[in-house]
Amino acid sequence: MKIDKKALHFALLFFPIGLLCAWYLAYTNSTVAANLGVEVSLPLLLLATFIQVALVYTLLLAYLGHQLARKVGLLRPLTFEKTLAGKAILLGLLSALVMLSDYFVFAPHIPQVQASYSPESFSFVALLFSMLYGGILEEIMLRLFFLSLLVFILDLLFGRTRQGLEIPKAYYHIANLVAAILFALGHLPATQAAFGALSGMLVLRSLVLNGVLGYLFGWVYLKMGIQYAMTTHALTHLFFQGILFIFIF
Repeated sequence: MKIDKKALHFALLFFPIGLLCAWYLAYTNSTVAANLGVEVSLPLLLLATFIQVALVYTLLLAYLGHQLARKVGLLRPLTFEKTLAGKAILLGLLSALVMLSDYFVFAPHIPQVQASYSPESFSFVALLFSMLYGGILEEIMLRLFFLSLLVFILDLLFGRTRQGLEIPKAYYHIANLVAAILFALGHLPATQAAFGALSGMLVLRSLVLNGVLGYLFGWVYLKMGIQYAMTTHALTHLFFQGILFIFIF
């Protein structure tokens, strides 16, 4: 099989971020396990997390996502234009305000969530991880790879490209909606781990907040490119915690 050098160079660009996130996740999970009295082998945990996060989530999906995005017309030069970068920053702030609705709308009705909003529950390292894992890796997985894959499958099923026709815009919107739903559902295990058993309100909270944000990040990917979706997503976490510390805590 011939190696796609452009796709490989793209994937390798993000590989160090995958390594860093894998290291953080492994040590965090080992600490949680120790606190629960569960013995784990740190080397094995590091290896498993490295394979999952750095090799699969980052290297492999970035490589395949690059190829899929090119096939469906979603691949753009990995550069930043001043106007688009400004829009990404503003959309990051808007997304942070959407996330902030959790504090005012859901937290008052969910004691576990309310209790999580304290200065002690936030840290710079956790913020950096959320910006890198959420802003970079989740965008590679959900937008660059999965959203592009859905568009590719829809086009494959109906053969628009084979007929010499453009891919209908509806395919991109359908793919974005499905990817946003998956993005929301994918946060349910983390929600359960953080707050215990899932309640109806916790499920609704995860689906609404992550679904809306996931669709917005997908829209940015479709209209502007993956680098701007990454910027918007990462800044969402930065602005969200900045607002909490400056105006609420």
